[in-house]
Amino acid sequence: MNTKNFLTAIGIFLILIGVMGLGIYYNLQKFGNKPVHSLRAAREAIESHDLATFKKYVDTDAIIENAAREILTVQINSEILPTAYSMDELQTRYENQLKPDFMKTARAALDEYISTGKVTFPDNLSDAQKFFIKSAVTSCEIKDFGTPYLVGNVMTASAILYNTQLKFSFELELQLEPSAEVNWRITSATGFDDYYNAYRSALRRKLDSLNAPIGRQMDEVFRVKSFKVKSSDGDEYGFSKNLIITLKADVYSAKPLAKVVGNIIIVDKSGKENFTPFAIDMIGAAQGVQNFDVTKTLNPFIRADVDAMRHGLRKKDIHIEVTEIIFADGSNLKLLDRLPE
Repeated sequence: MNTKNFLTAIGIFLILIGVMGLGIYYNLQKFGNKPVHSLRAAREAIESHDLATFKKYVDTDAIIENAAREILTVQINSEILPTAYSMDELQTRYENQLKPDFMKTARAALDEYISTGKVTFPDNLSDAQKFFIKSAVTSCEIKDFGTPYLVGNVMTASAILYNTQLKFSFELELQLEPSAEVNWRITSATGFDDYYNAYRSALRRKLDSLNAPIGRQMDEVFRVKSFKVKSSDGDEYGFSKNLIITLKADVYSAKPLAKVVGNIIIVDKSGKENFTPFAIDMIGAAQGVQNFDVTKTLNPFIRADVDAMRHGLRKKDIHIEVTEIIFADGSNLKLLDRLPE
């Protein structure tokens, strides 16, 4: 495995170490030598491949667990069909499948990288390994630093980073706390969800130009002409609602169709996009203008969905995109979802 493509968690840790060694390192000097010493020691542990010492200065388990929670919350909402699971089933899926896979993969790759300077993966990749490998996090550079501040015994420091491949900025925040063993220890890192949201949006913009000719071919087979939206109750406890979206589409295909796949995209007040996938069974569907219903569950833990539940949904805040058309013979037309190698 080319180490340029190593695991998201490793890239994030390298970014954190870079932040430690630059602006935050100097900004922290006003708090005395102890926090500076801890940051320098963590860096030196990586350079010398001393995993045990690194873990004394960095609570890797806590940081990986938070990365799992932040990133997988976005993934669950954007990549898992919400109508297929209840809220309880999604929680079970997160705790029993997604989170353990993420944390096992991240821990193993982090330990291997700090111990040896490289990361290897098996031939049969898990879902987490596939996700980590395609991340663009290693295309990031530090642009600016926040001024560290101390509240009680917790020191907080932040940095603005820029992804040079996809051209977007995001912020990561570190927290350090006193430790009896090593004076100060990095106990928390947040901002992984903002990174992943920004990454998805920037990647989508970059891919638009590459996908234009594919999109024109898809429009000749299945073109959404308009849509209408109505709401209904969601789970039995009243915590969520469903959007029933009726698509009017023009269907024309020389070959029998099997499925049309796409995304429902809701834009929140800050401009962030929230993706929910849909799939339409096209087996036996007639040609010409047809109506199809797709469902979007409004998640009470997602800002864009909460806005929609509280204030209603303006039509300009919702978009429908078709990403793949699958024919009955197994062939397909599909928009690119990653940049070519």
